[in-house]
Amino acid sequence: MEIEKIMFLIVMFLAIIFGFVSLVIVVILGRTRMKEVDKYVYGHNFEHDSIFFQIARLPQYTTVFSSRWYAKRTGQLEFYEHFDKKFKQPFLFSFYFAVLSGFFIFITWVIQGYYL
Repeated sequence: MEIEKIMFLIVMFLAIIFGFVSLVIVVILGRTRMKEVDKYVYGHNFEHDSIFFQIARLPQYTTVFSSRWYAKRTGQLEFYEHFDKKFKQPFLFSFYFAVLSGFFIFITWVIQGYYL
């Protein structure tokens, strides 16, 4: 097997794994911690919450949780300070895994387009 095909398979495998881990973390967060954040932000829980809606809300919460500077800049500093660091970490991990998965998908596209 050629080195390009091996690299393609390894990078595709990493993209799938990172995407799957991100999805699992979002599902777990959606059933536990995201309900607390919704209660704080919107004042109520979403009764029939789907995975697609949770995926759509994840970047919104993660950008505020990512830095104090961004939260202060957007006027959501109280939202940032309400939750502790341990509460915010799974949101950040899930978002970072999703970004890494997208990066690896882009790399597989480059390998497939130029080398295979």
